[in-house]
Amino acid sequence: MAEENWFLQINKAKDMDNLEDIEKKHLPIIDCQDSVKKGEPFEVTISVGKLLKHPNENSHYIEWIELFAEDLFISKVDLIPVVGNPKVTLTVSLHESHKLTAKARCSLHGIWEYSKEVKVE
Repeated sequence: MAEENWFLQINKAKDMDNLEDIEKKHLPIIDCQDSVKKGEPFEVTISVGKLLKHPNENSHYIEWIELFAEDLFISKVDLIPVVGNPKVTLTVSLHESHKLTAKARCSLHGIWEYSKEVKVE
């Protein structure tokens, strides 16, 4: 992945079975149930650096994390450089099956995106 392109696009993993280190450090991995009950709250945890530690220092850190259900904006959490990997947990409820999408912005490597399907029963 060419450095000059990081801020010109939304960055995604090319192959989840063969991730590059830059992808492992930046993908906002979504952890939640695969199947939920209609309208019932459930937790969604989004972690950046879960697969490989991301630096978190004043000059290089994750600035924010956003969550969407398809095109519907759910939440944005602004972050500051802290020790450890950036991680947020949100409580959401869905009324129909959706693809959840997390986006995270690195101060040096642009916006990264990861998605997960959640089935509503």
